[in-house]
Amino acid sequence: MKKFQFSLGRMRDYRERLLEEEKGTLQRYKAERNQIEDEIARLEGEFGELSRRMQEKAEKGTTVIELRKLSAQMDNVRMQIRELEKALTKAEQRVEKQMQVVVEANKEVTKLDKLEEKQLEEYRRQVNKAEEDRIDEFVSQALPGAVRLNGVRGLGRCL
Repeated sequence: MKKFQFSLGRMRDYRERLLEEEKGTLQRYKAERNQIEDEIARLEGEFGELSRRMQEKAEKGTTVIELRKLSAQMDNVRMQIRELEKALTKAEQRVEKQMQVVVEANKEVTKLDKLEEKQLEEYRRQVNKAEEDRIDEFVSQALPGAVRLNGVRGLGRCL
């Protein structure tokens, strides 16, 4: 009997390549999201530092111009944080959507893997059946010859 070959092997290979591509895209989206989160954290730290400096200068006494300058810097940082939070929301949505794409691609590969397992089981059953048939045929061909050579008493020894 010929060697087992999965009939949809090329399809499964294609689906696996697609799955790997989608996983790569997901990793890029996650990296982008993480980069935005890091930038937000950095800006929040900068905002805290500006706030602390403003408080310090207000307590020690400083010019109104200096306080307005710090206030403007804080407003700028606050605005940057808001923009990044919007970008973060979009990035999280992209990640979530891409995760669904990866899950679906993984389901397709899993379906093909299960189908291959079923076809392999059927192939093994056919191989076993063919082997049993071959053995039965061999025994049935050998048995009449043994009876003729040994007579009736030889029949008992063959069985």
